[in-house]
Amino acid sequence: MTTTELENNIRDYIKYLYEAEFTGFLEVEKLNPGYKMSIGIPHYMFPTTIACDCETDEEFLNYVYADFEIRNYMRVYFYKVVRIPYSGEQ
Repeated sequence: MTTTELENNIRDYIKYLYEAEFTGFLEVEKLNPGYKMSIGIPHYMFPTTIACDCETDEEFLNYVYADFEIRNYMRVYFYKVVRIPYSGEQ
């Protein structure tokens, strides 16, 4: 498989597992030996990296899938800050 196919398989698995489409940064590199995946969680400038010394694409995908099942990468908190004018009265 090419790295693009691996990335697409991982995106499809995220969609299946979390029922959400991940559109952020995701990059797979084939190393010698092994594989490395960088995913833009929490941010694309500080990605989470998963690496293993797998020999085949299927072993790497199974390793990544197991990691996704153990961790909850898609948990997101949203906050809203509203600025109100200070009136000086309490």
